[in-house]
Amino acid sequence: MNKEKLISYIQLINTTGIGSVSFKKLIDRYKDVDIALKELSKKRELFSRSLAEKELMLAEIKKVKLITMDDEIYPYNLKQVEGCPPILYALGNTDLLKNNNALAIVGSRNASFSANRMAQQFSKELADSGITVVSGMARGIDASAHIGALDSKASTIAVLGTGIDIIYPKENENLYNNIKEKGLIISEYPMKTSPQASNFPRRNRIVSGLSKGVLVIEASIKSGSLITANMALEQGRDVYSIPGAPFDGRTSGCNKLLKEGAILTETPEDIINNFCFDDKIFIPVKPPKNTTPELFEYSLDNEQNNLDIADDNNLHQKLLSLISETGEDIDDIIRSLSQPPEETLMAITELELDGKLMRLPGNKVAKS
Repeated sequence: MNKEKLISYIQLINTTGIGSVSFKKLIDRYKDVDIALKELSKKRELFSRSLAEKELMLAEIKKVKLITMDDEIYPYNLKQVEGCPPILYALGNTDLLKNNNALAIVGSRNASFSANRMAQQFSKELADSGITVVSGMARGIDASAHIGALDSKASTIAVLGTGIDIIYPKENENLYNNIKEKGLIISEYPMKTSPQASNFPRRNRIVSGLSKGVLVIEASIKSGSLITANMALEQGRDVYSIPGAPFDGRTSGCNKLLKEGAILTETPEDIINNFCFDDKIFIPVKPPKNTTPELFEYSLDNEQNNLDIADDNNLHQKLLSLISETGEDIDDIIRSLSQPPEETLMAITELELDGKLMRLPGNKVAKS
């Protein structure tokens, strides 16, 4: 697409009141973005063209590629989704968008150590089999999924809920740089867009839309991961879920998905053996009209879903996040934290005295 048309795309999608769905309706009606802008200008004030030009210039300076839904490289799977983003900002290996064999891996931001390790193992084996791993670069399961896939040729795609030049959360700066070098980072949001709670549920539709299926690892009933899973079902994708202990609230969402028909998953082979590796054409299922708004409603207001919006560096909170009801190896916990071992052991003892943790045989500790 030539530069002037691309600027018109930026201008139209950033005009107040124009979203992904209305953008496509305007293009379908007028067949040309410039004609759509001309007709729309009769009814409302357009986004400044000079600002659109500056946006493109900033992207070029940052070596960010803008991919429109009319470009050949725009991912096929995502294009089948109603409300797919008209523009994708891309940084890294855009050849990964050509691989339709992609799988999303999502889960809790405050994931246990065991769940994070599982996400890395699954991701590595899936990527080694030729599946591109997609996730949202949040802390927890998302980050672990990206890490597991990075050294594979199929590699990984991170979908951001911020501008592509904003690293969020800041603790993932090294991960961001590694994905930029070995994988691909994409966003639908303009440059310099700061993190906002409402952006992350919208980001999830791209995570699932790029993929042929979604694997959920450790997710509570009201979590952003279940939003992604429901979006995947609406888009005609497979949903895989790893079962968890009935008394662990962090896996209640996974168990709920299994009750509702998700594919029970215990090993990467369970996915690989079910996965369709050909260029299967998806026929998206029309979403029930009252489903998506409810999903968005609880996702925006639930504190657990928005953990990325407020970083918590308290060691006690970190330990309670990493340790599950079924127990974790204390040495593994110490290695996973950038804290002196004696401080971690002292914090574990303090949480024991508070009745929040308990020691188990075999040098393990679990939530009480």
